[in-house]
Amino acid sequence: MSHFKTLFHICLFSNDLEKTLDFYKKLGIEVIFSMKEHEGEEAWNYYLKVAHGQYLEVQPVNSPNPHPHPARVQYHENQAAWHFALETENMAEMIRDLTGKGLELYKNPENTIDRVYSMEDAVLSADGCYVCWIIDPDGMPIELMEQTPGSLQHQNDPE
Repeated sequence: MSHFKTLFHICLFSNDLEKTLDFYKKLGIEVIFSMKEHEGEEAWNYYLKVAHGQYLEVQPVNSPNPHPHPARVQYHENQAAWHFALETENMAEMIRDLTGKGLELYKNPENTIDRVYSMEDAVLSADGCYVCWIIDPDGMPIELMEQTPGSLQHQNDPE
């Protein structure tokens, strides 16, 4: 039995805060608050709401962060987590919306040539979910998924 209710947040470092926040805003993920170490200083931590109780935490590398942080973030450089996934209930609509906002979607995170323009381009993965990928401004791959009734997640963790 798990003691945990949900995945609360994933923390990401950002080289260019404005670019990063704009990217996630286009995904429909808005900043709900920011934190400062001292009054009058710039914020060092931004909370973005993915869904009720689930967040992305974004920390700019050039902020007065009270915690250890890199001078510059680069995907795959001494990095332990290599992606995170966001679930949608309507992949076709999500693809139309995101491509309409000028965001580029891909069939996989390693090959940025095979683009996804519609549901027909999405990949049915080995776990039975429809999948496509997007890359954030700092190179972090984000897996965009839609479960199917036959997906392993749905079969092994029914509601």
